[in-house]
Amino acid sequence: MRWRSLPPQDPLISPVDVDVLRQVNMSLTRNLDFCQSGEGSKAWSEVLGLREDFKSHLAWVMGLGHLSETFSRHAVPNYLVRVLHPLSQSLRVNLLLGMLPDCFLEVRALTEQLARAFQADLKFSKEASFTSKLSRLDVREPSLYKLTGETDTSVLPLLSELGHGWVRMDQPLTGMGASLPTSRDVPELLRLTSAVKRFRELLSKTMSQWSSKLEKKDSAPPSKGS
Repeated sequence: MRWRSLPPQDPLISPVDVDVLRQVNMSLTRNLDFCQSGEGSKAWSEVLGLREDFKSHLAWVMGLGHLSETFSRHAVPNYLVRVLHPLSQSLRVNLLLGMLPDCFLEVRALTEQLARAFQADLKFSKEASFTSKLSRLDVREPSLYKLTGETDTSVLPLLSELGHGWVRMDQPLTGMGASLPTSRDVPELLRLTSAVKRFRELLSKTMSQWSSKLEKKDSAPPSKGS
């Protein structure tokens, strides 16, 4: 019996894929150089600083001990690992790819979800789990804008800026990834630099408030009925 040979299989990576990967690599290399000098370095510094903020705040939470209870009961520690960690990583990659609209969206999401986590821990401190806290908060106050204002009114202008102002429906979206960085990219980069810097300030302030409330709760005397 003669066995019929199988037709050659298609390669996993086609020539088109190779070309796309080559262009992405060129874009990353080009934009990394841009982000390490001049105006680009300011945005890059803030984005890298945000990653360091995450590490610092997480290290503090880990130092509290009782990690199982801390992460099961509180929304803010879960925010650090479930929101801040992946989005701060994504923010760095999108900046290198020149995806500036995505960067603004990520900073907005970081801001809104920080307020959501903080307010959940603040308003429903007696709930046994962070998921029940968030669920009750979402039912009572679904507006992320309002929750952010309750956390810090000074950040509301930032939240407005991170809305739809950067989308011009009558013009194509531009960014560093599409071509060599030019002076046209600088105003948007400066806006992003300011947004990340202001979010980092909000994060530091909110974490300080959260830790002080946690310490105050832990140091409270036991009730008479206990």
